[in-house]
Amino acid sequence: MAASTEQVREDFDRIARLTAHGARAAYVYHNYLLNQLPPSCKNILDVGCGLGNFTRLLATRAERVVAVDLSPEMIRLARELSAQCPEIEYVLGDFMLLDFPRESFDCVVSLATLHHLPLSDALRKMKDALAPGGVLVIQDLIADDGFADMVRSAIALPVNLTLRLWKTGRLLPRRAVRKAWAEHGRHDVYLTLAEVKRMCDQHLPGARIQRHLLWRYTVVWHKPSE
Repeated sequence: MAASTEQVREDFDRIARLTAHGARAAYVYHNYLLNQLPPSCKNILDVGCGLGNFTRLLATRAERVVAVDLSPEMIRLARELSAQCPEIEYVLGDFMLLDFPRESFDCVVSLATLHHLPLSDALRKMKDALAPGGVLVIQDLIADDGFADMVRSAIALPVNLTLRLWKTGRLLPRRAVRKAWAEHGRHDVYLTLAEVKRMCDQHLPGARIQRHLLWRYTVVWHKPSE
């Protein structure tokens, strides 16, 4: 059973307090994601910004970034960590309940957030916020589906541990952090690659889908120009 909005908020408040000032996380795909942005961005919408790690990179590529998150602790700490980034406006709230001007963003980005949202309504809202010719970039976790995916996950595990050791100096996060993520993850439901393809056929025709080694997929969709 999927977690309620209130439970997700509480989970990420706890995770934020545990991870804000710890070792730098083992982010792998940020450069790849930055390369998917349009060459010229005035305004970017970041849906589910967390502590703002990727938001601050987006701010180097745009005149203004509006970053939204459900968790008060995530937003509070993101603002602290982004004190030198006047281009960023952090907004606390449920993305599905916030109002954004139609067709006002050159790029909409969502990392590890879509699985927390009502799929069809969330994609419609992201597309509505995107200006004609703009780019939607989604990255989220993916569920295994069959033997080939299980083999891929088995290969990914030592790779993930090696990357974490290289980037953070630790094989694993602290025990309290692992426990908080595990408790949150009990309620998470991810799409399989086949479901991602069906999602794009229905809502994002022509999107480019990339399956990554470390349990993630990326979707890049260009909104038709008027």
